[in-house]
Amino acid sequence: MSEYDPQQLSLPPWKRALRRAFPERYLMIRADNGGYHAWTLGSLTQAFAAAGGVVLLGIVTYSLAMVIWVDAVIDAKTAEVNEARDSYKQLLAEVALYRDQVAEVTRSLENNHAVISRYVDSDSSIATQETPATEDTAQGSTPETWEIEAGRARDALLAQLSEMEQGMAELSEAHQLLTRFDDFELEMRKMVLQRDLALEENKALTNRVGSLEDLVVEMEASQAALLDHFGTIAQTRISDIEDSLSEVGLDVDSLLNARPVDGDGQGGPFIPVDMPLLDKPVLKASVATLNTHVDRLGALRDLTDHLPLTRPILSGYRLSSPFGVRRDPINGRLSRHEGLDFAAGAGTPIVAPAAGKVVYAGRRGGYGRTLEISHGMGLLTRYGHLSSIALKVGDSVKRGDVIATVGNSGRSTGSHLHYEIRVNGVPRNPAKFMKAGQHVFKG
Repeated sequence: MSEYDPQQLSLPPWKRALRRAFPERYLMIRADNGGYHAWTLGSLTQAFAAAGGVVLLGIVTYSLAMVIWVDAVIDAKTAEVNEARDSYKQLLAEVALYRDQVAEVTRSLENNHAVISRYVDSDSSIATQETPATEDTAQGSTPETWEIEAGRARDALLAQLSEMEQGMAELSEAHQLLTRFDDFELEMRKMVLQRDLALEENKALTNRVGSLEDLVVEMEASQAALLDHFGTIAQTRISDIEDSLSEVGLDVDSLLNARPVDGDGQGGPFIPVDMPLLDKPVLKASVATLNTHVDRLGALRDLTDHLPLTRPILSGYRLSSPFGVRRDPINGRLSRHEGLDFAAGAGTPIVAPAAGKVVYAGRRGGYGRTLEISHGMGLLTRYGHLSSIALKVGDSVKRGDVIATVGNSGRSTGSHLHYEIRVNGVPRNPAKFMKAGQHVFKG
């Protein structure tokens, strides 16, 4: 739609923007029963479809990001667990070392206890035997010496106990870390489950996108086949109409150039509708061919609306006299009959066989009450021997409008309608026109 179209300018700005972004598209699908269905995809529908596509793309992107993030988290947690396991093994080795140290400290305590016991015993013996004590002192086994050795042993023992306390504190921290392994494992299982779900969802979305792409390809092929089929139907219909009109002796192309234009005046530059759905190489040729056939068929249908191809009386009649040479019903002499006689009861309605304009309404010699309608392009129909006329000169009629009634006025032997068709003033056989109409209007 052109942006200068008055109908477009009357829309709100957001609707104009929406139509520019999403112009209307047309879709034709072949049904199983051989028929065809056509849909118009409006701008709002396309906007919703585009929004759905964006959401679908966002879901796919989010799923891929989740998979990558979960894999990274799992790798980090696995490295952390491996590091904790290595620390745990190292602490177990330290615990074994500390156990050995505790055993050594225990032995040292036992030795110190023995030394102190010996010191107490030797101190008791000094009081009774001074000479042996003097000898022991001389040999370096004095109480001062024992006190110094006991202090050294105590200091060494305190240092070892301090190291053991520090090691046990580290061991306690390692134990707390190990208690968290269960939580880590549970969290990791949750992340693995989320990753698997994201992978499954991503796989399902990928399959869905693939199915949609296949459907688009299938729809394009169906669209091309449908356009070709419609083109064939239109071409066949055009041939039928043109052949039927040619049998009447009408020059179709000349009539098309001279046909009247109905309706109000219209015009303006031709701006083709933008139809991206049909902007495919496989469809362009079919669309161009179909447009040509449709234009031709539309012109022919407009032309046939102004051609007298139907009967002026719908029922309750019989053909009492054909077109051409006949014996005159009054004087019995050979004469040229320039129309068809439809014998019918007086007052039988007469209808217009095509659209046109009344150019004569009144009495005309032997025709009696007469009505003449011009259909343009040099075609004129005449109705004689009428009992009444429903129109006046200048009135416009359409096919099927009641224009008069059957009568017996003028040179006539009974109630009937004398019906003529003239092309550029030359009488033509109305029977051929009615026969052509049976083919033209059969669909």
